[in-house]
Amino acid sequence: MGNRKRSGRRQRREPIRRMILPTRVPGSRRPHRPDETALMPLFEYSPMFGRLVDAPVEMVPLLAVLAVLHQAQSGMPVGTCVPTSHQVSGALRHLGFEAEAVAACATLYRVTDTFTEVSEVGVWKRPPVVHADGTTNGHMVVWTPSFAQLVDATLVQDPLLLAAAQVNPVYSTPVFVEVPTDRREFFAAQPVAWLDDHLYASWAMLPEWTRLTDPVLAGEAGAVVELGALRLATDALRLIAAVAEERDLSAMLVQCPRLGALLRGEHQLPESPVEPAPLQSPTSGFRTGRSLDYDNPPTPAAATASAVWPSRSGREPGDARQG
Repeated sequence: MGNRKRSGRRQRREPIRRMILPTRVPGSRRPHRPDETALMPLFEYSPMFGRLVDAPVEMVPLLAVLAVLHQAQSGMPVGTCVPTSHQVSGALRHLGFEAEAVAACATLYRVTDTFTEVSEVGVWKRPPVVHADGTTNGHMVVWTPSFAQLVDATLVQDPLLLAAAQVNPVYSTPVFVEVPTDRREFFAAQPVAWLDDHLYASWAMLPEWTRLTDPVLAGEAGAVVELGALRLATDALRLIAAVAEERDLSAMLVQCPRLGALLRGEHQLPESPVEPAPLQSPTSGFRTGRSLDYDNPPTPAAATASAVWPSRSGREPGDARQG
């Protein structure tokens, strides 16, 4: 029995089957500098408004800020990352939440059965440069530990995403993805968010370069950004108050005493200057635009009818699921 000849078939070594990675198109890794002449798509209502009705109540303040921001961007020049990120983080702080702008590099991937196209937003091999016109070849996002989210409000700067947004405005909405609330863990994180069945983005944090973009906020530009953050917070507060008439936000307000006090009128946001600085600078993220009727906010149907998230996997507008 011990000398029985083993099966030759069993003796043969099966070939190792390796996964064949998609072929990358030559020259498809495309770093780019934002095009200040590029325009956001024109839409009546931001797709972000629809999320305010059914999103978890603890996310309503963040979504309100992003909805107001996106609505103001309709048909306007694409905002650049540094002013926009500082305005979003400033608005959230006005409302009582932790938030800060952080330098990062975003990478957008378009995947098909045969190739993967890669495009980078922001540099990562060398420190960012601030140009004379106030733009930069770096990139910036918002980290808000209060919501455990990374927010990239200007990923649409990428030409691939901007082209898709002209067909469906949902591609122009701010992207947000769950991240750690611990600072060290967040800086080491590399979150991934699927935008649809063929598009996904990833981020690498570069906190040591955050201060290198400060010249973008020098002089009058800094005052414009601060005023934009205040106006963004003011409009978001009005929108949250309108949502509170349709949804029970009491549980969220217990955990957010500053926001609750603002809604009850016990605290007040700072007053805007009588003579506001102009908000039409091409480097400004939040601009004055068509005002919204917060007594009659967009209904979910009106807000989403013109822009439905194209994924077949159940993702909704503005909700970038972590990969």
